[in-house]
Amino acid sequence: MMKGTLLWNLWVAVFGFLFVCTISAKVTTFDTAIYRGTIGFFSFFVLSYVFRSFWSLVTAPNETTENSQDSAQTASSTEMDAEETSKMVRELLNEDS
Repeated sequence: MMKGTLLWNLWVAVFGFLFVCTISAKVTTFDTAIYRGTIGFFSFFVLSYVFRSFWSLVTAPNETTENSQDSAQTASSTEMDAEETSKMVRELLNEDS
């Protein structure tokens, strides 16, 4: 599960728009500044989404060790069940003979 909500992405994107638009307005015309700010908005939105998903991946609890232990226990219990079943089948076959 990702940390935070899409509201974080929106706030980061708004910050990106304002930052890029402010820097761009000093150098270019207003129309170009708005255009670059819009590109900044979408870029910051996507980058914050990627960062959040990466951060969730890094900070996620380590479930692989628990799952591997559970699967090892399941495998050993399956082997025990198979041995018990085969023993019961042999006894049944011996009774008929």
